[in-house]
Amino acid sequence: MQAESRRGTQRPVASHLRKATGELHARLEQRFDAVTELADPSRRPSVIRRYAALHGPAHASLAPELEGVDGLDFGSRARAWSAVEWPSSDSRASPPFPSVADRWEALGVLYVLEGSTLGGRVILRELETKGIMDPELSFLDPYGRIAGHMWRALLAVLEREGSRGPACLDSLCRGAMRGFLHAECVLCGDSF
Repeated sequence: MQAESRRGTQRPVASHLRKATGELHARLEQRFDAVTELADPSRRPSVIRRYAALHGPAHASLAPELEGVDGLDFGSRARAWSAVEWPSSDSRASPPFPSVADRWEALGVLYVLEGSTLGGRVILRELETKGIMDPELSFLDPYGRIAGHMWRALLAVLEREGSRGPACLDSLCRGAMRGFLHAECVLCGDSF
């Protein structure tokens, strides 16, 4: 209990983000069962293409706002994702990546994308328990052993940037909400 209350006082911005996006996050998880989708060999290629449409353009789109953010190490994040070998897909079929108004909206979108890496590790473990170990699923864990470090670094940046004032926090939440809506549109869409 003490650790939980310490987290709550240490991470008020993250708590605010979770509250602002909670319903969208729950709806996405309800609509998109990644384990079931990726476990089916006949559906797996389509699902991987949807993930590619979600993550493929992200870092290039967010770079203008995030490259210089202190403590984010955006270059390492972008390099890890650029190393992922995505299948070719028709980019015309996917909705455009959301444009962002400022650094804080970009951080909000990144919060969603980076959060999916934590979920990806869980998905991989569940698939492995079903005997599924497809190398094409490596995109679910782009950071490997340093995933926890990358997540904590992002949370520290979010806390700092979101604490700059109500407008910054609102923009961060707006970006995160847009990120979840985009993820839902891409991952649950039927155009792939």
